[in-house]
Amino acid sequence: MHVCIPYGRPPPKRWGSQAHSNLHVFALVAALALTACSSFWLSGGLPLLKMAPATLGIQTVEQRSTITWPGKQKTLEIVLDIHDGMLTVIGMSFGARLFSFDYDGEKIVETQPLPGGLSAARIVNDLMLAFAPIDALSAALPTGWTVHEKQGIRQVFLDETLNISIHYVEGLPWQGRVVLDNHALRYRLTLDSREATSDAP
Repeated sequence: MHVCIPYGRPPPKRWGSQAHSNLHVFALVAALALTACSSFWLSGGLPLLKMAPATLGIQTVEQRSTITWPGKQKTLEIVLDIHDGMLTVIGMSFGARLFSFDYDGEKIVETQPLPGGLSAARIVNDLMLAFAPIDALSAALPTGWTVHEKQGIRQVFLDETLNISIHYVEGLPWQGRVVLDNHALRYRLTLDSREATSDAP
């Protein structure tokens, strides 16, 4: 089977220049839709993890999210806001919003629809897999899934087969680089995080 894997509060300032046209945003949305023969972020058999957002800590973080899969790469700027029992995810491109959604630990509500090919559940799962404390993650994983961690590497197994590897490359997880390799779906997600500024773009 062939699987295609393309990849409140005003958001704070993004990385990079403010000089790009909204035409670039429309082009990115169109590209995501055209490449979405399946989903940009796929579940790979893992259902939405039911975890309280507060387990990630109360904070607002900017992320540059880069997904690489055979022969291709996509990058998005994402703002994560974790407050009052809610995780809000805002996808940005060239200073404009692409999408936004809220996750309360049980369900996802899209406040601005995701472009075709993007999966909110996949985004939430990858964030939880990478940043949740290991005890909380272990308790939330469904039957057959296990997680182990040592020497800066977290490994997630499905029925004793290594499914996902997460490398904590530099700094604290929320203030450096984290690399998630989904071996089953053959993609790499690189998350470069930093504390968000307080100003809107």
